[in-house]
Amino acid sequence: MVTTGKRFPFRTVWPLLLLGLMLFAGCGQEPALDLPALENAARAGDARAVSQLVSLLGRRENGVNDRVYPVVVALGREAVPALSGQLDTSDPVLREYTIAALGTLRAKEAVDGIRATLKDRAFGRRYIAAWALGQIGDPATIPALIEALDDANETVRRYATRALIRFDRKAVPPLVQALPAATSRAAGYIIRALGDIGDPRAVDSLLRAVDGPNRGLAFQALGKLKERRAEQALIDGLNDSDWRTRMQAAMALGPLGGPAAAEALQPLLDDPEVVVREWAARSLEMITGRHVRYRDARGELVMPYNIYH
Repeated sequence: MVTTGKRFPFRTVWPLLLLGLMLFAGCGQEPALDLPALENAARAGDARAVSQLVSLLGRRENGVNDRVYPVVVALGREAVPALSGQLDTSDPVLREYTIAALGTLRAKEAVDGIRATLKDRAFGRRYIAAWALGQIGDPATIPALIEALDDANETVRRYATRALIRFDRKAVPPLVQALPAATSRAAGYIIRALGDIGDPRAVDSLLRAVDGPNRGLAFQALGKLKERRAEQALIDGLNDSDWRTRMQAAMALGPLGGPAAAEALQPLLDDPEVVVREWAARSLEMITGRHVRYRDARGELVMPYNIYH
């Protein structure tokens, strides 16, 4: 090895090497996101800027998509074509935010793609499709939402139920029609939806459901409808072997019961389950207008807590 006898000027060259490394590392980085400039361009009608904003809905780094989402929604109808183009994207985050934006914008022209997403079992967060369909409110999507009531994913079933409730009276005929042939699981959600909608056209179907596997839920729904025709079925439910069913029957009788219901509720003040005793006392108060005490878990006579304040 040949040497000159002179020391290499490392202290002089090191800063230059460090600067070179920093520049090399920066070459692979994306340019800084200028969101205001992109938003201004999109508002000015630049379709490419709109598409770029929509694509950023899939970018989670530093919360970019959460910052972009309100910008996209604020664009309104101008964003719908770009959003619709991402409905079948393979990026699950982008797909979720896209569907949420279309639902918020109530983009009726996107319902076919959103409905397809609701049926896509490979998309884990497809519940957002049920939510979006409820927001858009196209009655043509009611059958797809009813079908989703038997989805393997509980979150999908809950969101589909809420979406159907948003349709209010429009959803009642198809829900009533679907109930007899529904699985036990789906029927439970149908009954919940009918109870929350509160349309008297559902009473006969709910009375028939009293003899099925969702007996307690049917009692609860009938109580929400406050339909006097349900009184005898609810009175019969007070003798059920399942304490939950007895509780739901007692709960339902309060808003609609008469003297016969009051007489039937009286023995439940001695029910083995404290929650049944409490609801019996509460419903008796509602029916008779008099204060009624029950024995709590410590065996003390107390007034039921008034949940209707």
